[in-house]
Amino acid sequence: MRILFTADLHLVPGTHERVRLKVREWIALYEPEVLVVAGDLSTAPDGERTLRDLRHLFPDGRIAVCMGNHDFWLPDLVRGECRSLSEVIERFWEPAARKFDVTLLDSENVCLPGLAIVGGYGHYDLGFAIPGLSYDGIPVTEADYKRGWVGSKPTLRWRDCELMPGNSHPGQVATEQVAGVQRRLAAVEDRRVIVVLHTPPFEALLGVPPIDSHVLRGPPSVYAFFRAYLGNRSMGEFLEKEQGKVAAVLCGHTHRQAGPLTLTGLRALGINVGSDYGAPRAVLFESELNQFERVPD
Repeated sequence: MRILFTADLHLVPGTHERVRLKVREWIALYEPEVLVVAGDLSTAPDGERTLRDLRHLFPDGRIAVCMGNHDFWLPDLVRGECRSLSEVIERFWEPAARKFDVTLLDSENVCLPGLAIVGGYGHYDLGFAIPGLSYDGIPVTEADYKRGWVGSKPTLRWRDCELMPGNSHPGQVATEQVAGVQRRLAAVEDRRVIVVLHTPPFEALLGVPPIDSHVLRGPPSVYAFFRAYLGNRSMGEFLEKEQGKVAAVLCGHTHRQAGPLTLTGLRALGINVGSDYGAPRAVLFESELNQFERVPD
């Protein structure tokens, strides 16, 4: 069986057609039986159009997706009507998933012969933040991370804080995400498991070099602040307890490639797909060979 994994398709105006053509090319060339997208398909109001497009591209195969942070983005007039991420899924994604026969990994697993795909969004717990980060001598605080910018006149904002519903601390949302994956993983018996998340659960999968605030040369850029939002370290800590059950972890989110590499604490394979806006990438899994291979750009 061939499974094609991708992530961060961002099927939005400007890059939509280019991405569609690339996905169609992969499907024609590799003839997968299953297509899996690790989040950031589009935005919540475009959920039905996005899943319809995927089904048109892959009319006869099995499709599974997990949510990404952009998939929860809502315009101002609608955001107040959804109090949580689960409400966004229920309103904008579940009806479309049923209509186009797409599995939402945030709600259920994909069970295949001898193999299960388990996953979900993941979020971020600030566990990859730079310790002691400061700007102009002023330390970055938990409140800064919660609101998504530093200082009174932010140059750049982490837009999730404005466009995603709810007002929970990132750590609380991340904990809920871990609990969801834990429940779905516990339901799998006697199968190898491939875990598919949007946000990386391990630093090795961020695709960016380790950063220590003490060795930064000159004032840190705003991107040093954004590092806190790159993944969910607590998810990785949970997965390490499932050593022997999890065969591989695939993710996206950072738009940077990482792996295939061995996750030492989990003794499993790890891959960050590494798609970028308008430049999707993919990984092909051959189940009979138990082999992952990056699809050439």
